[in-house]
Amino acid sequence: MAETLQLTRDQVDSAMRAGMTIDALIGRLAYDEEFAKNLAADPRATMEKAGLAFDKEGMDSLMVVDSKRFDGACEALFNLVDAEFLYKVAAPSCDPF
Repeated sequence: MAETLQLTRDQVDSAMRAGMTIDALIGRLAYDEEFAKNLAADPRATMEKAGLAFDKEGMDSLMVVDSKRFDGACEALFNLVDAEFLYKVAAPSCDPF
């Protein structure tokens, strides 16, 4: 018997926020060259200043909830940013402050 995947409302909400963040980021990169330069230099600070944030749980949830959206958004994003971008913004910071 196939196992049914059960997701919590929080996981679904987290996935949708991650999807909206990726969409907003892609949109901003398409028209804002200064934002793109700042993002390349300091991804976390630039995203924070823009009110955008990723978290690992949200990205993980998006992969489960809507894998096609995740794959498409990542493909579009990777055409605009460095391949390590998601790791840089979603990995825990070692900065204690």
